[in-house]
Amino acid sequence: MKIKNKRGDIPITILVIGVLAICALAIFSFYTSSQKVKSGFDSIGVVNRAVVDMQKISLYEELGFDDGEIKTIFGVQPDKVGRLFIGVTQGGISVKHFLPPD
Repeated sequence: MKIKNKRGDIPITILVIGVLAICALAIFSFYTSSQKVKSGFDSIGVVNRAVVDMQKISLYEELGFDDGEIKTIFGVQPDKVGRLFIGVTQGGISVKHFLPPD
């Protein structure tokens, strides 16, 4: 003698389908966000370029170049407050390195 509760089967089926749908959405969300993060790491070269530019600036200073010449060569610009910075932009990422005051 088997007792089946057909009324109990429907809510459990809906619950299982809902849990599977939520899990599928979570997996899809993790996949798409990981793709965005991976593409963001492709432009780490921008940070390296900014570091190399700062090393070049210090080398030019040691070689005796004038501050005006260095600012012209590297495109040093003031921001809204007046601090000087070099800016490097690549692939939607912008790196600003602020220079010490004179």
